[in-house]
Amino acid sequence: MQRVPISFLMAWREIRGSWRQFVFFLACLAVGVGAVVGIELFATNVESLILRDARSLLGGDLEIRAAHQLSESGRKTLDDLSARHVEVAHVRELVGMAAVPVAEHSQRPGAQATQLIEIKAVEDQYPLYGQVEMIPQQSLRGSLAPLDCPSLPCFGAVVQESLLISFGLQLHDHLKIGQAWFAVTGVLVKEPDRVASAFSLGPRVLISRQALQATDLVKPGSRIRERYLLRVPESLALGPLRGELQGRLGSEGASVSSYRDAQPRIRRFLDQLTTYLGLISLTSLFVGGIGIACTIHGFMRHKLTTVAILKTLGADAGLLMRVYLFQSLFMGCLGSLGGVAMGVGLQRLLPVLLGELIPVAVSSHVTALPLGKGLLVGVVTTFCFTIWPLLAIKEIPPALVFRREVEQHHVQIEGSRLRWAWNALLQLVQDRHRLGTAVMMGCGLTVLAAWQARSLTLGALFIVAFCAAVILIQVGVWGLLNGLDKLPRPRSFVIRQALGNVQRPGNFTVGMAVAIGVGVMVIVTVALVKSSLLVALGERIPKDAPTFFFIDVQPDQRETFEEIVQREAAQASYRLTPVVRARLRAIDGHVIDPEEHKGKRNGWYFTREYVLTALSALPRDNVVVKGAWWAAGSPPAKQTDSQHQEASIRVSIEDQAAVNLGADVGSTIEFTVQGAPVSAVVQSMRQVDWGSFTMNFFMILSPGALDGAPMTYIASAKVEAEEELPLQHALVQALPNVTAIKVGDVLANVARLLEQLAWAIQGIALLSMVSGAVVMTAAVSSTRYRRLYESAILKAIGGTRRVVVASFAVEFALIGGLAGLIGVGLASALSWAILHFFLDLAWTVQPLVLGWGLMTTVGLAVAVGLLSTFKILGEPPLAVLRQE
Repeated sequence: MQRVPISFLMAWREIRGSWRQFVFFLACLAVGVGAVVGIELFATNVESLILRDARSLLGGDLEIRAAHQLSESGRKTLDDLSARHVEVAHVRELVGMAAVPVAEHSQRPGAQATQLIEIKAVEDQYPLYGQVEMIPQQSLRGSLAPLDCPSLPCFGAVVQESLLISFGLQLHDHLKIGQAWFAVTGVLVKEPDRVASAFSLGPRVLISRQALQATDLVKPGSRIRERYLLRVPESLALGPLRGELQGRLGSEGASVSSYRDAQPRIRRFLDQLTTYLGLISLTSLFVGGIGIACTIHGFMRHKLTTVAILKTLGADAGLLMRVYLFQSLFMGCLGSLGGVAMGVGLQRLLPVLLGELIPVAVSSHVTALPLGKGLLVGVVTTFCFTIWPLLAIKEIPPALVFRREVEQHHVQIEGSRLRWAWNALLQLVQDRHRLGTAVMMGCGLTVLAAWQARSLTLGALFIVAFCAAVILIQVGVWGLLNGLDKLPRPRSFVIRQALGNVQRPGNFTVGMAVAIGVGVMVIVTVALVKSSLLVALGERIPKDAPTFFFIDVQPDQRETFEEIVQREAAQASYRLTPVVRARLRAIDGHVIDPEEHKGKRNGWYFTREYVLTALSALPRDNVVVKGAWWAAGSPPAKQTDSQHQEASIRVSIEDQAAVNLGADVGSTIEFTVQGAPVSAVVQSMRQVDWGSFTMNFFMILSPGALDGAPMTYIASAKVEAEEELPLQHALVQALPNVTAIKVGDVLANVARLLEQLAWAIQGIALLSMVSGAVVMTAAVSSTRYRRLYESAILKAIGGTRRVVVASFAVEFALIGGLAGLIGVGLASALSWAILHFFLDLAWTVQPLVLGWGLMTTVGLAVAVGLLSTFKILGEPPLAVLRQE
């Protein structure tokens, strides 16, 4: 029978005898592993949901999307599918205005007379998969059927609850959309084919296709999203059918998606969200790793006598390192198991924390793979942060314990911080064991980060950033401590005592400051970025920015629109701009295939629908950076008949769009406008200030280029506050197809989303602060005996309990202040880099955020420190001194 290795037996004895000293070790690891497991379980459940409900989320086996109605040949293509037993449901989505009668409105104080809404018109076959959830639950077909009302035409409508709240309505009350009346027959809870969006222009309203025709909202050039949902029999291969439809309908600007794509936009958003949150959770784990290193370092200081005795009995350093490494890994497994349990609970909180930012309803199933990943991550982290302090075993001479020079030995090593850092670096380079250990630790942590980020590059960048933050915080703490050395000695005994404790070797001041500072840096960075974005939203709005944008004004409604604006808002300034919607067909003769650009970083520029206009003057806040704007009074542009002649229509293109499309001055761009081809030569490239809140365009054609095209108008208007509601109501009554978008409401929605996203990220980042607090508790506990002896001496020479508590409180406040100052400073630099390089926004000083970050850190440090030393304060000095 094979004997158990002696290293395992010795490790087991150590575990049984000293497990209480690993309580904070377990806590540090459990918090970090819990964060990793919670995020991983959340991501796994989201992925499973998307795969399981892919057909319902898409609305069918296939979905055809178009920005305009299909041509006669396109509709015939869909009609022919019935011969192959393919079921088709046509869905039309658009934005409109809902209204309640003024008399009825006046009886409901606080309600609105008009409301921007999102309309979804469906056929009887809808939904092909899943079920529309509503209150009360009933047949959708019956809910949307024509009704016998005093005002005709009248239909049923299922609306979101927010619309009822806005109007002050209840079930069976009436509202008007366009030229038709609707009775509220149900409250919409969930549409199977619509992924919930955190950003919407208004409440959702479900009506029938027949009702949409009765509203008279659909006009030539109206902005409508056409969706054709297909249910394909199992006998028909899905892939070939999708390719066939894409080939036939692609020329009309339609895109065909399969449920097997599993909502790529949702997947991409959730992948990015979970990756970001996963890296924050990994930060919490690595901060806990600092606590593990501090715990092992303190534990080995208590084991100096044991190690020295074992060495005198013949145990070599390798055996002893294996003993304590096995012990640490065993405790790491226990801590990881605790973290797995925490992660299961955390994943239930994530959907609540993220709120409406999550576009799907996520379940809380527990699967084995995320749990196994958490255990493995925890064990590897334990190994990486344990192996370095265990190298000290090699340097413990057996005779050291007999000369009682342990404490003096460490003082000599840490006496000069700069000299110690330089000597440590030289030792690292010269000692192949330490160098190899450092490389192994770096590789292990990089692999963990790459696994969590699902990218080796992103994982390596994360490790570099984390190490840089740790080094900067450590150097900053050393600098501040050296500065404290040079200050005049304070007269207060309490402050002198606290300063001495902070600078005392072996006090883990640097470790505590690093652990707390990293958490502060993450949380304050998010707060600074959020605050700067909100400030930018407010400050970048010009004083003359429009109050409203009005879309889908028909050419024959222009005069009526102007009359209403002048009557209801006499002081308003407004502007009407003709537009048409188009898609790219080719650039310099290269025909664009939307399928080739799907999923690519710049694919949006090739697959999107462009809003074109023709202007004679360069718009305000536009600067020509290449080429030249056409001269005033230039003759109207005309499309040439020959394909080989250069088009006389000219176009000015936004500079970033030109870069992504690969176009330049002199390039020929071909558009498809309502099925008709239009070619234009790029004459200039413009830099556009999209934050100016004026009407800006990616493409502007030369004057006369759109003559004869099915145009509509977009209008902007600056209106006084008291004239807003009367103007909206008058336009809805006279021009029900015109949609009014209030700029202030859109900005408020954006600000609300920024707030919620910031709170969600800060909630996850708070785990880093929790890890930092646990690290601080572990570090304080590792110096428990020194603090106990110190408080006994102070009490013996006449110091009161109040003096001891005050000295400890000042000490912890200094540690929190050091960590807070450096963490806030790094957060300022990091937030500036994010705003400057990624968002192109100016960084503004946020004194409230910076002050909040610093004061919260100091308060947290004092609270955690005093709670950790509470029991020490009650020990009688005589009992402590007798032990000496």
